[in-house]
Amino acid sequence: MPRRSFIRTAVPAGLAAVLVLTLTPGALADDPGGAGYPDADQVRRAHDAVTGKVDDVGRIEAELDREASDLARLDIRAEAAVEEYNGAVVLRQQAQDRAAAADGYLRTADARLTRARDELGRLAAQTYRMGGGAGLGVFQAMLGADSPGDLLSRMESLRRISQDSDDTLRRGTAAVHDAAVAKTDAEHGAEAAGRATDAVRAAKDRVEAELAAQQSRVHEITARHTALLAELATLKQTSIDLETQRRDGRAAEAQRRAEEEARARAEADAAREQARQEKEEADRRAEQARLAEAAHEQEAAHEQEAAREQDVAGEQEVARPAKPSTAAKPVEPAAKPAKRVDPVAASKPDRSGDKAAPDPAGATAAIAYAKAQLGKPYVWGGEGPSGFDCSGLVMQAWRRAGVQMAHFAATQYFESTPVSYKNLRPGDLVFWTETKSASDIHHVAMYLGGDKMIHAPRTGDVVKISNLFYMGTPDYYARPS
Repeated sequence: MPRRSFIRTAVPAGLAAVLVLTLTPGALADDPGGAGYPDADQVRRAHDAVTGKVDDVGRIEAELDREASDLARLDIRAEAAVEEYNGAVVLRQQAQDRAAAADGYLRTADARLTRARDELGRLAAQTYRMGGGAGLGVFQAMLGADSPGDLLSRMESLRRISQDSDDTLRRGTAAVHDAAVAKTDAEHGAEAAGRATDAVRAAKDRVEAELAAQQSRVHEITARHTALLAELATLKQTSIDLETQRRDGRAAEAQRRAEEEARARAEADAAREQARQEKEEADRRAEQARLAEAAHEQEAAHEQEAAREQDVAGEQEVARPAKPSTAAKPVEPAAKPAKRVDPVAASKPDRSGDKAAPDPAGATAAIAYAKAQLGKPYVWGGEGPSGFDCSGLVMQAWRRAGVQMAHFAATQYFESTPVSYKNLRPGDLVFWTETKSASDIHHVAMYLGGDKMIHAPRTGDVVKISNLFYMGTPDYYARPS
């Protein structure tokens, strides 16, 4: 099943009325109307006088379908490019932070070197007071010594002063060298991250340009289609609303079926997981029952042996009647079989608990913020307040709950705790990817409960609430923490 329906993604809602099906007699006969919209006979009667125009409409609709499919693919590419750009911006900021830290390290090292130079000056002055310059120190120490012990003491002082000077200079020089190397490496890293970001931005810009051009083509074909439909409406003396109602009704049915199929797949996955867990539990209970039965048989054997020993003792004490065995124990009734659980019913999320479930790490605050943004436009790389992209909306919403997340859908998944469809709670995140790889996630939404979600869908759209399966079965679910 396509990940996105033609009607909901290929063209704006305001142009939906012009996307009329090619209504040939054979197609109409096999396609009865549904509740709430015109049937095939009504539309056929309206087209009896305009057969030639119907052929023109069919050709332009085929062209529109092709262009709209290309537009849907470009839309996904653009969304993926935006998320890749968001990730590059995060990496560039991290590299810039490292460069700033290295610059601070270098300033600290410069200060240390300045202190080292001051210390060297102090040591030089002390050496001078003990006997002049560095070349005359030993000679002056020998002349000024009062005794051999005094000479050794002066020589040791000069040695320590010289060693301290060397150590101080070496530490200061090493610190400046290390800081300079670190700053150079960090600056190179920041420059590389900047170049990578520029490259990703250029790729994003190219995709956006392609998307804009494709949107223009779709709009141009749509305008031609509108003109043809107006001619049809004039020739058959009927309103285009009749065809629009039929097209919209069929589109609504197709969307509903797609959502039901996606929901069924999610419930089937959960049912299989439930069945697996139940089998493991049944196997565990069977093993416990087997061990209990073995223990019971062993206990019975011990009781029989005790009874035989009691009988022998009774024969030896003929004068007294045998006492009943006190070792016997009542046999415990067999364990009742576990109540069977319907795996399909158990696999469905407990939607009755959506409102009563505990607030997971401030999900209420995150949902409130997201709902306050309803109607704001989708903006590539947007993180508010005037517009958002999908990961920007999620990042800002959960920031209100005290959870810091990156402006990057794939990273948001890895920063969260994976959950299953069965365990979804309001505030949890749902993700989609074309490759089934979490690293290639291109869209994220926030779950609201009752199989509803809030998200920033795509360019040309706004922050809105949709069915959870609006874009097909989600590939991943996770809970921010």
